[in-house]
Parts: sequence; C-alpha cells; structure tokens
Amino acid sequence: MILNFILAFFLQVMPVGIVNISGANTASSTNYLSVKSGYVMSYDGIIGRANWVAWTLSNSDLGPVPRSNKFIQDDTFPPSFYKIDESDYKYTGYDRGHLCNSEDRTSSSFLNKETFLMSNMLPQTPELNRGPWERLESYCRKLAKRGQKLVIYAGAIGAKDALGSTKMPIPKYCWKVVYTSDKVWCILYPNEKTLNPNWKTYAIPLTQLKKMTGYKFP
Repeated sequence: MILNFILAFFLQVMPVGIVNISGANTASSTNYLSVKSGYVMSYDGIIGRANWVAWTLSNSDLGPVPRSNKFIQDDTFPPSFYKIDESDYKYTGYDRGHLCNSEDRTSSSFLNKETFLMSNMLPQTPELNRGPWERLESYCRKLAKRGQKLVIYAGAIGAKDALGSTKMPIPKYCWKVVYTSDKVWCILYPNEKTLNPNWKTYAIPLTQLKKMTGYKFP
C-alpha cells in the first residue's frame, strides 16, 4: 500500500516550469497524467485523445538530430485505455498533427522519437497542421534560439466527426498557449481547411480559453 502510494507520487512529479493545469493524475481514465522524458500529457483513455500536452523549450533542446518520422503506439497507458494506431489516419484526409512537435526535440534521438508517439497526435487538417500551426512552432524555436526559455501548452476542444472507423473525435478547435519572457500568446485555431496563414489572427484572451477548457493556466 505504502509502496503504491510512493510510486504514484513519483509518477506524477512535474518537470520544472510545467503546471498541471487540469489536475491530471494516474487514477483517472479521462484525465490521466503521463510524464514523458520530453513533455507532459493529460490523456483521455475513453476517447483515445490527449486533453493537453505541455513542454519547455530552450536553445539546448534544439540540435542536429534528424526527424524520426516513425509513428509508434504509446504502450505506457493502462490496458483498458482506448488507443488508435497510425493506420487509423489513412484515407481520412487528416494529418497526424504533433502537439509537442518533433523539431522542438532535436537534441537527442530518443527525445525526437518520443514525439512520434500516437498519443501526441491530433487529427488536424493539412491546412492547419502545415499552415498557421507550423508557423507558430517556427516562431517559438526562433525565440528559443535567441536565448528565451518558453513554456508551451497545446490541446484540443470540441468534436466534429470521429476519425475514420475509430471513436476518437476530430477536434473542432486546436489551441496553444505560449509563455515567453515578456508575453503570453493564447491561440485558438479552427480545425478547418480555409485558414489565414498568419497565426496571430487567431489570438484570443487567455481568460477566454480558461473558461472554454476549465483549465487553470498559470
């Protein structure tokens, strides 16, 4: 009993700078806390989708390691959790959109491979994933290269149809909150095909996202 308590405690220790915005824990099936080596996740094991992912980004996270590009199943969850496979995205018209993106973890092969866990993916339209979503990722890395240390949260809100034959809901919106040394960016993107390439177009007040999600952002 005591050993289980101690184990549960250490499994829920958060990396420096990351706040557990939803009170995720390892006893919940819909708000399950999963602490990876390179990021932290709250996962919904009923629908098979991350609620949010958080990570820090600094210049030391950026290196010469090439993109792994090998999508793999996340086997760290309880056996009863619903998980989708890479093949579930085929012929759906949606990208496997990274939450913690691979280019933010190029200091080691292990950390880069970890970003390709399927639990770290959201179904995103190609127009979002390769458009304003990617442009914000690039902007964050630019700040990191200039010496800033960022804290980043990303997740999804709402549901459209299920992804293919799975029961995983396609997000209606994808969001990101970026804490820089002098500003907090809160971005809410429609998961649609027609989008403005300028990611700043989708900036909203953080208070609005707090109300929409119920999360306790710092």
